[in-house]
Amino acid sequence: MEAEIQIKQLFKKYPDGTEALKGINLEIGKSRFFALLGPNGAGKSTLVRILTTLIRKDSGEFFIDGFNPESDFSKIQGTIGVASQENEIDPSETVENTLVFQGRLFGMTKSQAAGRARELTGMFQLDSEKNKKAGILSGGNKRRLHCALALVHNPKILFLDEPTVGMDPEARANFWEIISRLKRDKGTTVFLTTQYLDEADRYATEMALILNGEIRYSGTISEFKNMVAPGNNMTLDESYLHYIKTLNNNELTKKYEEA
Repeated sequence: MEAEIQIKQLFKKYPDGTEALKGINLEIGKSRFFALLGPNGAGKSTLVRILTTLIRKDSGEFFIDGFNPESDFSKIQGTIGVASQENEIDPSETVENTLVFQGRLFGMTKSQAAGRARELTGMFQLDSEKNKKAGILSGGNKRRLHCALALVHNPKILFLDEPTVGMDPEARANFWEIISRLKRDKGTTVFLTTQYLDEADRYATEMALILNGEIRYSGTISEFKNMVAPGNNMTLDESYLHYIKTLNNNELTKKYEEA
């Protein structure tokens, strides 16, 4: 497997003492659709923020498309697109101007940026919103704008951190149609975190499960299902809940035996 994202012994501890990441090791191949799963507080967003260079790691290393963030920061920024829960949008600027500005940041001419903005407002069903200021958009339309901004420069690697939160079913379906087309037509590598496990089950092929800052499983989704309940044809949601419940019961039993 040609790894497009390599993570080696990544650690992160916050000032309050929280150990968010405890030696993460992962490899994600080129053009793969990968889902990082785990409960709130498990370390998912911390890992995404480190990989997208928003915060610094404590130790370990990672490479994005072969680039080292310590020496190739600008190259990584041009390679990745990020649709994050924490993306900030100027509330006083219009949807169209926000997209044009993003294109200009990535070196497009004014006409190129304007053309790309028109293309993306159409793709994300934002044509009727393009002259509205971002601050008055509905929550779902803000998420659409976040996702459109992540695609302005046609990134090779796309990080999606809870991308469809706040979207209605029609918007979610349209969003995944866009992402599936990118994956199919351009070979985009997708790194997804989501609480909607049906989305991961439908679109992703590989996954890792992170709990308390540690990777507990890494492999294909089908292998995870078979590991949890061989031959039972569970959904990913059912398999995940069964795994977590079994793990919690085993840890409670271990504590009881050690007491």
